[in-house]
Amino acid sequence: MMLSAVASLVSLTARAQADDFGMDFSLAAEKKLCRGIGLTLEGNARTQDNTSKMDRWSVGATIDAKVFNTTTFDVKVFAGWEYMWVYNLGEVKEKYDEENPVLTPEGLVIPYEGYNETHPFWRDRHRTNVGFSASYKPNKRWSFQLKETFQYSHYAKAETTKDKYRLDDDDNIYLKGSETDYKRAKDRTILRSRLTAQYNIKGLPLDPYASAEYGCGLSYTTNKWKFTAGTDYKINKQNILTVFYRFQTEEDGDDPDGHIIGLGYKIKL
Repeated sequence: MMLSAVASLVSLTARAQADDFGMDFSLAAEKKLCRGIGLTLEGNARTQDNTSKMDRWSVGATIDAKVFNTTTFDVKVFAGWEYMWVYNLGEVKEKYDEENPVLTPEGLVIPYEGYNETHPFWRDRHRTNVGFSASYKPNKRWSFQLKETFQYSHYAKAETTKDKYRLDDDDNIYLKGSETDYKRAKDRTILRSRLTAQYNIKGLPLDPYASAEYGCGLSYTTNKWKFTAGTDYKINKQNILTVFYRFQTEEDGDDPDGHIIGLGYKIKL
């Protein structure tokens, strides 16, 4: 019975994360450095757990350069760096007695002991991105872009607390004790591919767009999709507001899966 209760707790935790809802806020400034070369500075803040907790803060810079340009088609290469301060939600893991398994008619069973609960913690992260984008504009209204990004992230060492909950002789859960839990530094690489279609509405300052992005882990296992729909609102030639909705799949320790509403502002200097 106790095993069933804790299994339900773990299931509910996973389901809550799967149905997560968050907000994304960004500020960006673009500056043309010289012919064909530009610099973008950006800051970002994001919430998770149904907007009740901050997910991360980040600042970054990207340099891009046009390597091919015509009236309908252009190709850019880019390189960027980003610093992030990321909040990691706690986790619950069931605990088993691995030294004293018992054999039942159904097979080998490992007796249940309790569970460990890791507290949420903040972790520093450094990220670099390199890649290219190809844009195609068949007319004044439509534009299409393919963006390929190789992303490397370094997760700094972090410290948190782990509580150990166990069962007594009457199968009641009690707190056996707490200990410091050190999260080791790690590195991750991923390849991201994004396809975007955007339309300029005649007579209106709105440019609605939709995109699909696939992330394939190179140093770890993940297959993550991001589906985004939104619009750019051109206040004038230098100032642009962006509003979007995003659904992303598969929690990978980088982004929480679920639904995100985003709001961004960009100025062209």
